[in-house]
Amino acid sequence: MSTNGIGSAATTLDTGVLPGDAAGSRTVAGLSPANLMLVFLALAYFLAYFDRMLMAAVGEMVKIEFALTDGQLSLLTGASFIVIYGIFNIVSGWLADRYSRKRIIVISLAVWSGVTMMCGLASSFIQLAIARAGVGIGESAIVPTAASTIRDTFPLAKRPMAVALFYTGGMVGILACFVLGTWIATEYGWRASFLVAGPPGLLLALLVALFAREPMREPQSAAEAAAGAGRSSYRLVFENRPLVWVLLAGATATSTNIGIAAWLPNFFLRSHDLTLQEVGMLFGPVLAAGMTVGMLLGGWVGNRIASKSVTGLIWLSAISMILIIPLFLLMFWLPSLYAALTATLLGTAMSVVYSPCFTAAWQSICHSRAQGTAAGLSGCINSVIGGGLYAFVVGVMSDRWAADFGDDSLRYALTAATLIFCLLAAALFVYAARLVKKQANERAQLA
Repeated sequence: MSTNGIGSAATTLDTGVLPGDAAGSRTVAGLSPANLMLVFLALAYFLAYFDRMLMAAVGEMVKIEFALTDGQLSLLTGASFIVIYGIFNIVSGWLADRYSRKRIIVISLAVWSGVTMMCGLASSFIQLAIARAGVGIGESAIVPTAASTIRDTFPLAKRPMAVALFYTGGMVGILACFVLGTWIATEYGWRASFLVAGPPGLLLALLVALFAREPMREPQSAAEAAAGAGRSSYRLVFENRPLVWVLLAGATATSTNIGIAAWLPNFFLRSHDLTLQEVGMLFGPVLAAGMTVGMLLGGWVGNRIASKSVTGLIWLSAISMILIIPLFLLMFWLPSLYAALTATLLGTAMSVVYSPCFTAAWQSICHSRAQGTAAGLSGCINSVIGGGLYAFVVGVMSDRWAADFGDDSLRYALTAATLIFCLLAAALFVYAARLVKKQANERAQLA
């Protein structure tokens, strides 16, 4: 298998013009069609994370109203959203490889924005869990379609930063969620925060429908066409052993950011006696700032590594998992609130450095006809392992240790789960890097 024809796209895409666009193509607000699409994708991810993290931000209020246990709360912040989201990622990825990604984005925006407002109308735990599942279904399309679009729009040497900018939209969405979402919940109740969250997504869906352009899919090289002949996109993924292990490593690494973010508001509420509004004003900006800086740093470093070594991108991911551990231990155990927030800033920054590098790495070793499918499968296992499983393990541990440690049971649960998942993710990245290197050497010998 070739490197997916990256070189053929580089000349066209260095100018920021989509394949098939004539030089000097009409711009919107001074942005080329390629850059405008990236802006729309980042805005969509901003709204996706705002809506997604609302339950984590107002979780304590929901827990009190419905008299939930930590295990039940973890289903709302984790499994009822994350697992459904992950499963439907597979469907969305398959669709992204076959149909207009622009249309998929428009439909998904409208669906998840509408169902988000329904969360604010739920009158029982079951209704809220179902509504959260609906949000997961709607949001499941954004990452596969964005990954496929970015893959067809930017060359490998610029792809990590493009991925980082897309993901940064989500990090800013976290900031807005904890600052604006918690303020609305404090002033008007947690239901109002969900009702306010929906309309902006409907507006963005309209803007995408009117102004975005579907990028032309990159043509396959002769080697890729031969390798993919008679194979489904799923088969192209699962027969690529290095790709499978890279995706599995990335899924485990997701626990260090998305998985842990679902519990950190509760941790600061219980272990540092913050109010909900203080969580929004103190913790929210720290989390978002850390993840934004880390994401952009990962994109900047990734751009420099990607032009030299795909394997280097994976090794950087492994190293970052080890560096996270002492930072998170400080975050959990420093007694001072502001010292813990400083550790949170550094730890959450390090927790996402791997993300642009990991994404660019798997895109470069994946067949061009299976980009959406691979992104969907990645999103699925990210959600099940890094989101749902991690969140559920922490919730169960916290419930089990509550009798012994009281409110600090969550501190112990987060510590134990984070150590396990970080070390496992690092080991998986190392193994995946060796497989990718071996694959590259074999192809070099055949060339």
